[in-house]
Amino acid sequence: MDFFASNIANFFWGLAAFAVFVLILFKAGVSRILVAVDARDKKISGELAEAELTFKRSKALQAELEQKMREAEGRISALMTEAKRESELHKSQMVEQGRSEIDAIRQRSLGEIEAARHAAIVHLRTEVAEIAVLVADKIVRGRMDESKHEELVQKAIEAFEATGAGKKD
Repeated sequence: MDFFASNIANFFWGLAAFAVFVLILFKAGVSRILVAVDARDKKISGELAEAELTFKRSKALQAELEQKMREAEGRISALMTEAKRESELHKSQMVEQGRSEIDAIRQRSLGEIEAARHAAIVHLRTEVAEIAVLVADKIVRGRMDESKHEELVQKAIEAFEATGAGKKD
């Protein structure tokens, strides 16, 4: 204890110096540190609140975008269905139009064939009649007199009219 008794004055002076140092440090440094810590705490709290608000906004925006995507998918599906229906309708119209055109061409072709057949029959009858007239003329001139000739022509005309060959088709 001798050491303590001989250095008690130094101990008190050291303790006093330490207390003054702590007071000065506390007054000068700790208050600034506390202000800085409070400012940093406020800044972090503000950023945290802003981050939470941004998170909530992003969640709301995400939900809104997902809703819009569902609506867009629904519209796309409806448009695809409508396009498919219209294409089927257009296809059936085109098929029907093709059939109508084919029928029209067929009817026109049948009419042309019938007209050509009729013209060929008329031409054939004309030629047959001309040949018959030439043959008959040669035969009649060689064998017949005028009265028999007129009688034969009259019978040929009556026979021709009786068979219906003289009628128009």
